[in-house]
Amino acid sequence: MEPIEAQKVVKQLESWLNSEVFVHLEVNPGAYWRSGKGKLKRVHVKGDGPLRVFLEFEDAGLIHVDDLTHMQVDGDMVICTGYDHHDRIARTLEVSTRAFPI
Repeated sequence: MEPIEAQKVVKQLESWLNSEVFVHLEVNPGAYWRSGKGKLKRVHVKGDGPLRVFLEFEDAGLIHVDDLTHMQVDGDMVICTGYDHHDRIARTLEVSTRAFPI
C-alpha cells in the first residue's frame, strides 16, 4: 500500500464509469459488505489529507467512505484503506471489475 493520491484513484475508477463493478466495504469494528455490484455512474474523491470517496450507482444508491489514507491501484482493482490512531486498518473500500470470492 502507498499513501493515497486522489488523481490515481479517480482515474482508475472513472475508467469504469457505466460499467458493472463489484464492491467490498469493511469498517472495523462494525460493518462488512462483500461482492455487492452495480453499474458505476459517478465518482467523487474529496479532501487534501485523508480522502472521502463517493461512488454513485445507477439505480443502486451511493457509497461514501471517509478517512482513507492508503491505496493500491492496478488494472482491475482499486483498494483504499484508512488507518486509526493505533495504525490498525479502520476501513477498507475495494472496487473491482471482477467479483470477490466469498
